[in-house]
Amino acid sequence: MKIKRYYTLMAGALLISSSILAQKKESTLVDVKPTSQVVDATTQSLTYMLPKTSIRVDIEMEKTIKKAGPYYRYSQRYLNLSNVITEDSEEWVIKGVHIHTSGKADEDKRFSIFTKGNTSAQMLTLTPEGILAGINTSLPFSTQLPPKEQHPILSLDEIDFDNVALNEELLYKTSSAAMAQEAANMVYRLRSTRTNLLSGELENLPPDGEAYNTILKEIEKQEKDFVSLFAGKTITVSLTRSFELTPDPLSSYTNHVLCRFNQQKGLVDAMDITGTPIYFKMDVEKMKVLKNNSSERSKDPAPNGLFYNLPAPATITIVDKNTTIASKKVKLAQYGQVISMPPSVLSKESVVIEICPKTGALLSVSKQQ
Repeated sequence: MKIKRYYTLMAGALLISSSILAQKKESTLVDVKPTSQVVDATTQSLTYMLPKTSIRVDIEMEKTIKKAGPYYRYSQRYLNLSNVITEDSEEWVIKGVHIHTSGKADEDKRFSIFTKGNTSAQMLTLTPEGILAGINTSLPFSTQLPPKEQHPILSLDEIDFDNVALNEELLYKTSSAAMAQEAANMVYRLRSTRTNLLSGELENLPPDGEAYNTILKEIEKQEKDFVSLFAGKTITVSLTRSFELTPDPLSSYTNHVLCRFNQQKGLVDAMDITGTPIYFKMDVEKMKVLKNNSSERSKDPAPNGLFYNLPAPATITIVDKNTTIASKKVKLAQYGQVISMPPSVLSKESVVIEICPKTGALLSVSKQQ
């Protein structure tokens, strides 16, 4: 009887152990599949996408506007000025080029996660575009670059000399020479007043230091305004234009014309032959493709874990005619390889996985503290 009871207890223990093991195995079931291979991807699964890398090129330009003064012909005669603006002009120069990358959702790399029980696979971190950023982690940064704030660019026609406080004597003159003479006299009077102010020889000196500085600044401003009638005005404004493209592995970027540059117009369209070409060149390094030795014909294929990218390194170069004006090494998702980590990685609730939303690359795997 004791032996029979012993075997009964052993059989019960084995049944309990088997039941516990079965429950444990079921609680850690994780399988990730390409959504294109899933019959019903709208229920019983979570979905995410991997990114394709987009490149934005910001070109900083500077526009110099020169406006000739109405009395420039009399500059030497009345004010002894020789280096003055004699004709209106606009000129653009490129001051700098910056290359940035961002992530865009790749619809061809959408995956569905199937789980049973409590696993880390349910703790997805996605960008607003649905790109995978990690497991059990917060979104580290936005995958989208903020748009460059643009301001209206001043044109030559908008520059005038209306801010000059012309006196009645000048306005009553009937010839350009006489008006120039009166404007020059005003310059000399302002300079004399400033000299007397600085030396303390004015009859009515300002009551305090603040009033003194205010008057001095106003005199300097008026003198500058009157001198501009002879010397002209030079105004410099800045502008940044952005060009974004998402490289396609089926296309060539050996000599891709990003835009064209014209000294009088600035950046113009790539098809506008009035400008010289600015090239976007991309050199993608060849990667060693990891082999998959599993049989695709298997009736019961092994489950997959989280899919992520092995992005390809590349060098982006921006060339103005024959001169390199910017170069940067980047990682491109769409030129790399998609691989899967073991499903057992997600079997624990405490695992933390960080994925780069720009490239889809695996950044780290750790445990929650």
